[in-house]
Amino acid sequence: MKRTWRFWVALWAGKLITMGLQVTGKKGTTLPGKIAHWLDPEIMRYLSAAYTDGIIMVTGTNGKTTTANLLASILRGAGKGFAFNQAGANLVTGITGALIQDARWSGSSRTSLALLEVDEATVPKFCEQVTPSLAIVTNFFRDQLDRYGELDTTVRMVRGAIPKETVLVLNADDPLVAQFGTDHGKSIYYGVERTPDSRSESQETREAKFCPICGTELEYSLFHYGQLGIFNCLGCGFHRPEPKILAQNVFPEEGSLHFRVGLTTFAIALQGYYNLYNALAALTAARQLGLNDSLIEKGLREFVPQAGRMERFYLSEGEITLTLVKNPTGFDQVIQTVLGADKPVRILIGINDLAADGRDISWLWDVNFERLGVQEERIHQVICTGLRAEDMALRLKYAGISEEKLVLEHTLTSALDLLQAQREENEVAFILPTYTLLFPLREILEDRQKKAGLSNVKANIRGEEAST
Repeated sequence: MKRTWRFWVALWAGKLITMGLQVTGKKGTTLPGKIAHWLDPEIMRYLSAAYTDGIIMVTGTNGKTTTANLLASILRGAGKGFAFNQAGANLVTGITGALIQDARWSGSSRTSLALLEVDEATVPKFCEQVTPSLAIVTNFFRDQLDRYGELDTTVRMVRGAIPKETVLVLNADDPLVAQFGTDHGKSIYYGVERTPDSRSESQETREAKFCPICGTELEYSLFHYGQLGIFNCLGCGFHRPEPKILAQNVFPEEGSLHFRVGLTTFAIALQGYYNLYNALAALTAARQLGLNDSLIEKGLREFVPQAGRMERFYLSEGEITLTLVKNPTGFDQVIQTVLGADKPVRILIGINDLAADGRDISWLWDVNFERLGVQEERIHQVICTGLRAEDMALRLKYAGISEEKLVLEHTLTSALDLLQAQREENEVAFILPTYTLLFPLREILEDRQKKAGLSNVKANIRGEEAST
C-alpha cells in the first residue's frame, strides 16, 4: 500500500505529540490521534496494514474494556507483544493514537498483533479502513439513547459493518449477538450452561423479547440475566446456538468467580456473572489464536481488575469496591452482586449527566432498584452524589428505601467520609458512579489507600490472600 505525504506528516506529528505528552508525564492517546487523523483521515488504513498476525476488535455495549484487558492479560502471560488501546480510548482518535504509539518513525509497527477496543458506534468508521481478523461481540443493551439512538439501529449498524472475512466470537446467549452468525459463516460461540442465579422465569428488562429474525416472541427455558439465556423462536426456528466454549460448574467465592470449560477449571478475580461472559469471550479468542488452556488459565487467574471494574480498595475503615454503572442491565447486575455479598450494605451512588455519561437519565427508572427496597433491612445507608443526586434519591425512595437511609452530599470527599463514618466491621461498601465521576472518586480512593499504607499492588495481594 503506497503511503502519501499526508500519511508521513500525520504519523510524525502524532509521534512528536506523543513524545511531548510522555515527557510531561501524561499517557493520553486521544490528542495525537486527533491531530494525526485530521492531517490524514486514512491513517488507520495505512497503520493497520502492518499487523501481519492480525487485528482483534472488541465491541458491544457492556464488558468491552474488561474483555479486552482479560485477553491482554492472557497474551502478556504467553509472551506476546501487541498494540493496545488499554486506556479504553475506543473512538477513532483513541484507536489511531494507540496505533501511532506502536508505530516506528519508519511507519512499520513494533508488534505484529493489535488488540483494539472499539465503541459500537465507531465500528462502521473503523471497519471502513481496517479489516479485523477476529471480532469479539459481547452483548447489546440500551445505552445513552441520546448518543446511540434506538438499540436496533446500533445492532444493525455493527452487523452491517463487520467484513465477511472476519472471524466472529459471539455471545451465544444473547439473541441480538447470536443473530450475527446466521449469515456469517466464520462464527465461534461462547455461552453459559447455568449460574446459581439462573431462573426459568424472569421479570428483568429484556432488550430482545422478540425474535430478531422474524419478530415472534422468544421462548426461554432458562434466563441468566437480561435477555441472556437459552432461547428459542417457534416462528422461524432461530435458537440459542450450541456454544463451542461452554462454562459449567459456575460458582462465586469471596470476590472471585470459578467455572469449568471442558476439563479445565478457571478463576477470575472479579465479581458478577456478567464478568463470567467477559472471561469466556477472552478465553474463546485466546483459543482461536492458538493458545493452550494452561496459558489461558494463568492469564485469567493473574488478571488485575481495571479502573472502576469491580476494583477493590483497602482503606483503614475497610474494603470498598468501585464499579462503573452506565445502563439499566449493567446496573441490575451490579445490584445482584451487591446483594450477593449477603451482608449489611452501605452504598455511594454518583450520577452525572455530562456528555460522556449520557444527557438522558431516564434510564434510572428502568433499573430494578426495587430489589434493594425488598431487602431494605440490609441496606444501612445510601449516599447520593453527583449532578443528579436528587434524581437518584427520588428513584430510590420510590423503590422502597426509607428517607432516613438516604443522604445527599454533592462534595465527593464528604460523601466518601459519610460512607465510612458509621461503618461497622461486618458491613460491605460499594461505590457506583457514572463515567465522569469514576476517575475523580478513584483518585480520592487511591490517595486514601496510600495514606493507609497500602499501594494498589499490596492491596490486591492482601485481597487475594484474604480470599484463600
